[in-house]
Amino acid sequence: MLTQGQLATLLRSLRNDRVLTVYLDGTAADPAIQRSWRLQLEHSIADLRTWLEDSARGDREQFEQCVQRLEAQLGEFNAGVGSPGWAAFITADRVHEAHHVPVPTPTLAVWSTGPCLAPYVRALKEARTVVVAVVDARKAELYRYRAGVPDRVETVRAHHIIQETAHMGGSPRQGFHVGTRGSTGRDAAQRSLLAGRDRMISEAASRILELTGADGWIVLGGIRRVVASLSQEFESVAPGRVLALESLDVHAETSEIGDAARAAASTLRNAHDAGRVADIANMAAAHGLGVAGPVETKWALEQASVRELYVSHRYLEQHAADAEDAVRAAIEQDASVEEVSEQASKELEGLGGIAAGLRFRPAVSAMFAG
Repeated sequence: MLTQGQLATLLRSLRNDRVLTVYLDGTAADPAIQRSWRLQLEHSIADLRTWLEDSARGDREQFEQCVQRLEAQLGEFNAGVGSPGWAAFITADRVHEAHHVPVPTPTLAVWSTGPCLAPYVRALKEARTVVVAVVDARKAELYRYRAGVPDRVETVRAHHIIQETAHMGGSPRQGFHVGTRGSTGRDAAQRSLLAGRDRMISEAASRILELTGADGWIVLGGIRRVVASLSQEFESVAPGRVLALESLDVHAETSEIGDAARAAASTLRNAHDAGRVADIANMAAAHGLGVAGPVETKWALEQASVRELYVSHRYLEQHAADAEDAVRAAIEQDASVEEVSEQASKELEGLGGIAAGLRFRPAVSAMFAG
């Protein structure tokens, strides 16, 4: 799947071209209806042909060339799509992108100048890196979860250095080994073990931050006291990005780690989005660095002042054309784009289904004066 940066590159390269954009829904579980997307797609293509009947011949020919390229891609499918969703961006001369996506997408075909990107927004959630650390006192197993797939990255180990301890305060004699039973030897060994664990925790925290970057999610599991110590490493540097799971233990299989990463990322993202939407609502009310509602958000997008755009699923469905314009404008100005859910979606619906955080607040135009 594409990252938002790659999606921006695609938009800029195709903004003036006629593009056939296709999305497929591959979520049907019943084998008898797994190919229902095929019938829906055929209806969508037929509707486009009807719509193009009065268009110029060249436009109709370009469309048919795109459909032929699409059919070549679909010929590779067996019974079903093989993933929750699928997306393709096709021009008359070639297929620019055709790939599976790890989230459901509605089955539809769009013929437009430039690619149709709004349905892809949900997939962008999966592009954010999630790092899972499963830890005990001896090691931290690090996994990176992206686009629905967990990959083991590395193991950070604790290295203990146990120095020789003198017996009864004197120098060791020939035939008398060091570290003989006693509280001094045991204490030194314990201190070394704890020091090794602490070094491992510090090294693991640094490596995790390298892997997640500035906005990735961090999920912790394993021995509770070690998890607690590792969590403290992130309190000041990654607030709101860390979740410790008691259910994730040191014996977890890779599939369990993937499930935990997906669920934890959703929890962290929903909490972050709800807080951010609430912040934007407050800033919008105070005429600060936030706008809410279709009219003011469109104004901010036109002024290229948007840092982050939030939309609800309902807004994407019920205001498809406006949502597409908003998503394109946000991506063009390198703003992050997020389709929110759960509590954040409820908050956003109360604001009109769309809102934006701003880099700066432009001068008020005449449409808002008075």
